[in-house]
Amino acid sequence: MTPSSSPPQSPSFIRHIAYLQVIGIILVVFGHSFHEYPAADASGGSQLLVYRMMYSFRMPVFMFVSGYLMLYTSFLRHTHPSSGFGFIITKLRRLMLPFLFLTIVTFIPRSLFSTMADDHIALDPQSFLRSLFYPEHMVIPYFWFLQASFTLLVFCHTFILLGRRVRISHGLLLAMLLLLAVLLLVLPFSPTSFFSFHHVCRLAVYFVIGMIYCRYSAAIDTLLRPASPITLLISAALWATLFLTAQTIPAIMPLCSVAGISMCLSLARIMDVRGITILQPLIGANYIIFLLSWYFNVASQQILHHHIDMPWWTFTILSFTTGILIPWLIYRLLLRTRTAPLTRITAHLLGQSLRSPK
Repeated sequence: MTPSSSPPQSPSFIRHIAYLQVIGIILVVFGHSFHEYPAADASGGSQLLVYRMMYSFRMPVFMFVSGYLMLYTSFLRHTHPSSGFGFIITKLRRLMLPFLFLTIVTFIPRSLFSTMADDHIALDPQSFLRSLFYPEHMVIPYFWFLQASFTLLVFCHTFILLGRRVRISHGLLLAMLLLLAVLLLVLPFSPTSFFSFHHVCRLAVYFVIGMIYCRYSAAIDTLLRPASPITLLISAALWATLFLTAQTIPAIMPLCSVAGISMCLSLARIMDVRGITILQPLIGANYIIFLLSWYFNVASQQILHHHIDMPWWTFTILSFTTGILIPWLIYRLLLRTRTAPLTRITAHLLGQSLRSPK
């Protein structure tokens, strides 16, 4: 590995990726907080300009970070990567165990209160089984991301592991994965939604781009200087231009998403380099916020609004605030009581590490 292609090893390297994760989860919870927007077509806030602007890059950011961290933690940080079986077990515990646990404990209440929701979930075994494999039937709708991430993590890890065994270079392996991801994105076929495979096809390219950036981050950073405010402004202008153009030419939306990733990455690097610590308290809590924020979004927007008459935007503010703050408080409580048996069981079921973030 040449110095120009090695990922940085300093604490700031870890911190700016952590900031990028926090930026992503803030955008996700904010996007989930427009449910009560009074749209005539019952689409809620999904037709708002601010929502569509965030949607153009918020999940690509998450996939970018997932690909980055997979390559770094599994292959670049350690001389000997974990076995394929060990990696799969780790990801089952981290991703699929929380998915299964929260689906089970939420299924019955979600079915009983379906009249308050946008869609009905029947209280029967068939409905429960569908909720485990098809995102359109999930109890917590945005948990499709866990399935899509699991598929990409396991496939790409196995692909690189096998490629290394036959002595194929990292660069060639990443090029092959990028070609496959682009083909999944552009080929004219209708992928099944089973285990969120259609989302895998849509987002795989950003996962692989994250891996490529991890592998060649030093060279790319030298060329693009992401910690520069000028780079941030250029990325933001490019993203905005591509977003507006994509309204009439949808085919360029992936380029818009890449520009959005670059914009968020540049912002994270600037915060890191300049010591801007406003997001520091949320580092480490992004995953538990993702897992639990749905409950507080629903409580604010689909339960409380049945009993209290307030303008729609007040429910948005309440949903966003509680969706971030309460899961963060739960995370801090888990860290504070990390030695308690009940805490350990809870953290295990939520796929949560009890190590304090650096």
